Amino acid sequence: MFIDRVEELTKLKEGLKRRENFIIIAPRRYGKTTLIRKVLEELQKEGVYALYIDLMPYADSMSALSKYIVDEALDLLGIEGKIKKLSHLLQIRGKAVLKEEGIELNFELFKGTDEREMLREALELPERIGSRKRKRVVVAFDEFGEIYKTNPKAVKLFRSVIQHHECTSYVFAGSQETIMKKVFMDKDGVFFRFGTVIELKGLDFKDTLEYVLNNLSVPAEEFVELFNLLKGHPYYIARIIDKLKSGKDVMSALQELTEEENAYVELLIERARSIKHALEILRALARGKNPYEALDIKDQIISRTLNTLVNYGYLRKISRGVYEFTDPLLEIYLGER
Repeated sequence: MFIDRVEELTKLKEGLKRRENFIIIAPRRYGKTTLIRKVLEELQKEGVYALYIDLMPYADSMSALSKYIVDEALDLLGIEGKIKKLSHLLQIRGKAVLKEEGIELNFELFKGTDEREMLREALELPERIGSRKRKRVVVAFDEFGEIYKTNPKAVKLFRSVIQHHECTSYVFAGSQETIMKKVFMDKDGVFFRFGTVIELKGLDFKDTLEYVLNNLSVPAEEFVELFNLLKGHPYYIARIIDKLKSGKDVMSALQELTEEENAYVELLIERARSIKHALEILRALARGKNPYEALDIKDQIISRTLNTLVNYGYLRKISRGVYEFTDPLLEIYLGER
């Protein structure tokens, strides 16, 4: 739902058409992927070639990622049926199609083991297609932080290739706030000043309430209390609104949501157990306590653990010594136990 993402949607659409690049940073389940797909969908309607690349499944294999990018890019040419593998079929049919289109692609690279050159060739393909077709191309790389985690050198290759592109605009999105800021906002970052940074926050209270009051028969005070409890979390608020639309009252909708998300919250807790002292610190924060004062743990260890929790996406650092949970249901769960 784009209750209050209209501003971001417009900014992205117009900027990408003007050859601008963007970096979207947001915790998981904050709607960045939905926003990206919406932007690409609307740009496609205006004749722009749009490509969405989910890096999560391919971050540990540059050759698999390269083949995936080529596969998706070939679809822009309208090749009948998706070519899923760079195999014998692609060697014959894909090469013929590209030759007919006047677009170069070194297929021999994909038969070898040089992953760096494979990725370079794959990253060049969308630009070659755009240049040949005289069309604007937009490529969105989702979960870009995964690439940095597994292969930092590949990030430098990304920059060295795409910085010369003229037909293609880029969106880099990631949920690992620390990594994304290191790559795109730090002065020493590989992609420093490469594009406009958009940090997605929770839903705007005023716009969300206006939407609810105009579309649902819900007591305003009950929804306000619920909104504050969930801290405007985009995914959870959207789920709640769907339940309200089906006729449920506010409390029933919240109870059903909590039950449905219980397994996910428990998974977050289980993962946190692998980080020493993480649960103790998270519980303290969930109960409104300062972990430095409430826990018998060395300050240095608390500080290091807090940084790890930010890196893992459990917390978002607001200011010096001030943190907030990225998942309000986790905060509620830990605050009660």
